[in-house]
Amino acid sequence: MTDNTDKELLELAAKAAGIKALRSPDGVLRDCTGGDPMMNIFAAKPWNPLTDDGDALRLAVQLEMQVSIGFRRINVAVYLDRGVDDELSFNSGGALPVNIREVKSDDPLAATRRAIVRAAAEIGRSMK
Repeated sequence: MTDNTDKELLELAAKAAGIKALRSPDGVLRDCTGGDPMMNIFAAKPWNPLTDDGDALRLAVQLEMQVSIGFRRINVAVYLDRGVDDELSFNSGGALPVNIREVKSDDPLAATRRAIVRAAAEIGRSMK
């Protein structure tokens, strides 16, 4: 995938998780959620669930993802319902399933992180 595609995935994933992700002048995406608007952006923690296991796990938990790691493939599922005012909510029997499959590569951790981010990005795309 290209950097441009990764940037789009990360921005959509942040949107899905309600993370205020801003890109600092050095090009690093940073989690500015709850931060003082006057703070130095470099004080905000870098956020990249494509490369950071912790960021990916927090994203999966926050969005109530079901992650299944098989012999050759990683599957991530999220079930969404559209509630009042067309807002998305999570529900195990929801009407809008998001199912992402990623082929397990030489780096199964990277493949798992990518599957989580792709699923979150799909949620972000479906939001207003």
